[in-house]
Formats: sequence, C-alpha cells, structure tokens
Amino acid sequence: MDITLARAAISAMGRIAIKLEDASERCVLCFHELIRTKVAAQFVIEETVIVIRDIFRQYPDRYESIIKDLCSHLKQLDNADARSAMVWIIGEYGQRI
Repeated sequence: MDITLARAAISAMGRIAIKLEDASERCVLCFHELIRTKVAAQFVIEETVIVIRDIFRQYPDRYESIIKDLCSHLKQLDNADARSAMVWIIGEYGQRI
C-alpha cells in the first residue's frame, strides 16, 4: 500500500467534492463508507478528517451524519493536521454531537 498515493487520492476526491457540488454528496458517501470499514488504516482516517473539514467549510450544515463516525476515530488521530481539523469540526458542530 502506497501511503502517499492513498493520501493524494483522498485529497483529490475532496477537491472534487468542493469544486463540483453535484459530486459532493457521492464523495462524502464514499468517505463515510471508508471510515466505517474496520480495515481503514490510520493515515486514511487522518486524511479523511482533513478533507471532511474542508467540505464542511464549503457546505456548512450538510453531511453532518458523518460526524459521529469521525468522533469514533478520535483517539487514532496522531497527525497534527488531522487533530486540528477534528478540533475545528468539534468546535463548529459540537452542539450536534
């Protein structure tokens, strides 16, 4: 498994979701499925959290169903960018968690 390639693929999907509103729902569903799998590697979870933060910034008050699953991986976040993204998500959507 190529970690750099996987991170780049997740990031590219996030950019697609942000730029193409019609594709955003499908991308978020893919991210949701990705983090719900029990075999998702830590770096996949971390990159997904970062991308989801950016999607939430672009489309506030949408796709909130993924927050619960993101929170279930909170202890796995070692990457500083992923932790800061999760802190932002909790700060913005804490009342809904």
